Amino acid sequence: MSRFMGRSTLRLVQSISTLPGAFPTTMNTCGRICVHKSGRFVIVSNRGHQSITVYKVKGKGAKRGELQTVGHFHTRGETPRHFQFDHSGQYLLVANQDTDSLAVFNFNLSTGELKFSGNEYRVPSPNFVCCCPSYQEDMGEPNAPQEKVTVFSSQMSTASDGVSDSEDSTFNVHEQNKVSLSEQLAQARLEIEELKRMLAERV
Repeated sequence: MSRFMGRSTLRLVQSISTLPGAFPTTMNTCGRICVHKSGRFVIVSNRGHQSITVYKVKGKGAKRGELQTVGHFHTRGETPRHFQFDHSGQYLLVANQDTDSLAVFNFNLSTGELKFSGNEYRVPSPNFVCCCPSYQEDMGEPNAPQEKVTVFSSQMSTASDGVSDSEDSTFNVHEQNKVSLSEQLAQARLEIEELKRMLAERV
């Protein structure tokens, strides 16, 4: 490492806006930036413009590695504090902090375009999304088609019924059904206990 002392190892390749040209930059801040698991896209959230901006990474030619804007996609809420892809990389979940909602979008793996899936969930002031693989109760092995989404909220301390933050913030991304919240929480507790048991057996 001594050969790098006293000189920069970073070189500016490109500077690109996350906003459409007509939108005032003083009215926006970025919430998060990430690279898609394919390595072909870069995604940024805009708090103010209330959008997700998607860039395609150029893979060939003299401008290899530079970004090209795919589009700006409204998050169906305000202040997209955080977002996360599911394990497959085909779904993007956006936490709209100031409108208490979690919106799910389809992500086109070829073009990078986002399309609202029709699924939207109410979550008090969400500020972090984490996708966790679910486990089969009998085998203790990952079940690829199923996935749980954990949403961290800045208002979780107000949760009632003596439910902890982690239990109250875990939901399955599926079509809403008529099962009561208390039944869902009871099932979540059972699943958590089962997962703890399986982890203890592996230690």
